[in-house]
Amino acid sequence: MQQPVDETIRAALQKTHARLHRQHELVVEFGVMSLKVADLDQLLTHACEVVAEGMSTRFSKVLQPADEDGFVLTHGVGWDADDIGQATVGADAASPAGYALATYRPVLSNHLGMESRFRTPDLLKKYGIERAINVPIRGVLSPFGVLEADSSNGDDFVESDLVFLEGISNVISMAVERISAGIDVPVPDPYSETILNASPDWVEILTANGEIEFMNEAGLKFMNTDLASVKGQPWYDLWPEASRSIAGEAVAKVCAGETVRFEASCPIAPDEPKFWDVTVAPILGPDGKVERVIAVSRDITERHLYEAQLLSLIEAQNNRQSRSDLVLEEIHHRVKNSLHLVNTLLLLQANLTPDTAVKLQLETAAGRVVTIASVHERLYQAAEDQDVRAPQYLGALLGDLGKALADRHISLEADDFVLPPERMAPLGLVISELITNALKYGKGSIEVIVKHMGGDALLTVRDEGDGFPDHYPKPTGTGLGMRLVKSYSGYGGAAVAVDRQDDKSCVHVRFKL
Repeated sequence: MQQPVDETIRAALQKTHARLHRQHELVVEFGVMSLKVADLDQLLTHACEVVAEGMSTRFSKVLQPADEDGFVLTHGVGWDADDIGQATVGADAASPAGYALATYRPVLSNHLGMESRFRTPDLLKKYGIERAINVPIRGVLSPFGVLEADSSNGDDFVESDLVFLEGISNVISMAVERISAGIDVPVPDPYSETILNASPDWVEILTANGEIEFMNEAGLKFMNTDLASVKGQPWYDLWPEASRSIAGEAVAKVCAGETVRFEASCPIAPDEPKFWDVTVAPILGPDGKVERVIAVSRDITERHLYEAQLLSLIEAQNNRQSRSDLVLEEIHHRVKNSLHLVNTLLLLQANLTPDTAVKLQLETAAGRVVTIASVHERLYQAAEDQDVRAPQYLGALLGDLGKALADRHISLEADDFVLPPERMAPLGLVISELITNALKYGKGSIEVIVKHMGGDALLTVRDEGDGFPDHYPKPTGTGLGMRLVKSYSGYGGAAVAVDRQDDKSCVHVRFKL
C-alpha cells in the first residue's frame, strides 16, 4: 500500500529538479538576450514573461516608483491591459514591495492573507493573489524598482525561487546601466565577466585541460577565496576526495566534446556541507574544437537535505509497513481458521439436532460462514495488488462459491475495469448474497452480469426460476441478507430492482464503486 505514496514523492522531487534546471537555463538565456536589446520596455516585458515561466505562475510584474507614496505597475504579464501603466501599490514599509526596496532585501510570502508584517495591496486582492516574491532592482543612481512574481494558486514559492528571481533582477540592473549609458554591444559574449558575475550560481571558465581561468563573484564568495588563489589550479582539486573523480571524469568528457551534468558534495567550510547541481560544457572555438570549458554549479543543499529527510521517512514507513504486513497476514490466517472452525461446529450441531427446521437454519448459517470465508480469502489474496480487475476477482470468487455451496453452474459476464481495493469486499459480499438467494429459491444455471457505468456498476443475477414473488425484495425471514445487499451497495433501498419483464428470475443491483 506504500508504493503509490513513494512514487508520488519521487515524482515531486523530479518535478523540483526539472524546475531548478529550467530556471537556470532561463537566467542564462535572458542574460544573453539582454545584451541584444536596446529597448528597455521590451526588456522589462520579456523579463516578466521569463519570470512567469520559471515560477510556473500566471502573474509577474515590474513596479517602479511613481512618487513617495507608491509604485506603478509599469510592465507585467497576467494583468488586465488597463492596469499596466495605471495600477499602483503602496511604497511604505507595510507594503511587501515597499519593504523590499527600502531594505534592499527580497521578500517572500506564501500566505498574504494571514501576514502580520504587511497589508495585502488592493491590486493583489483584485486578482486573488495568495503568494508573492518581491526582489529589488538596482538602478544607476537610485533604486530602479521591484521585480515581483505573484500566484493565485499552485505550490508555495521556495528559497530557490528567490535565487532565480534575483538572477533576473541582476540582469535587468546590468541592462539598465548599459542602456542608460548608451553602450552598444554589437556582438554579445555570453561568457563575458559581466554576464557571469550577474549569475547567482558558482561559475568557472576552465582551460581546455581543466585549469581554472576565471571564477565569478558568487563562486569566489561561496569558496571564500580570491581569483588569484585559484587561477591556474586544476578544477577537480577544488572538490573533496569523495567527489574528485566525478569532477575529473566530467572534465575529460567535456574536453572530448560532451556536455556533462552531475550532483556532488563540496563543502565550503569543514562544518558547512554543500551539495551542487553541476553542468560542465565545452566552449568551441572558430575551428569547432574545444577552446575552453564552462562549469556552472547551483547550490542544491536545501533540496538535498529535504530529499534525504523524505527518503528517511519513506524507509521508516516501509519498515513499519513490513511489520504491519506480517501482523496482517497472521490476522488473516487466524480469521480463516476461525471461520472454518465455526462452519464445522455448525454442521456438527445440525447433524445432531432432531428438529428439521433448526437443522435447516444451522446449515444455512454454516453456508453463510463458508461464503464469508471464501470472500475473505479471495479479498486477502487480491489486496496486495492495486490493479485488480473485475473479471479476474469475480471469476475466482464465483469459482469458490460454486465449489462451496452447490453443483449448479454459475457463469460470469463482467466488463473489464479496475476495482477500487476498498470496494472489493463489499462487491464480493453483495454478489455472494444474490447468488445464495438464487441457489436457495431459484433453479437451473445462474448468470452473473456486471456492467461498468462510470462511478457505478450494475449487477444482474438471473436463474431459470419462475420469477420472484410480488413482495420481493421485502424479506420473508430475518431479512439480514437483503439488508446487507442494500447497505453494501451504497444506495440503500434504491439499489435493488426486480426485472419482472424477464422470463426468468432476474434482479438488478446498482453498486457504487
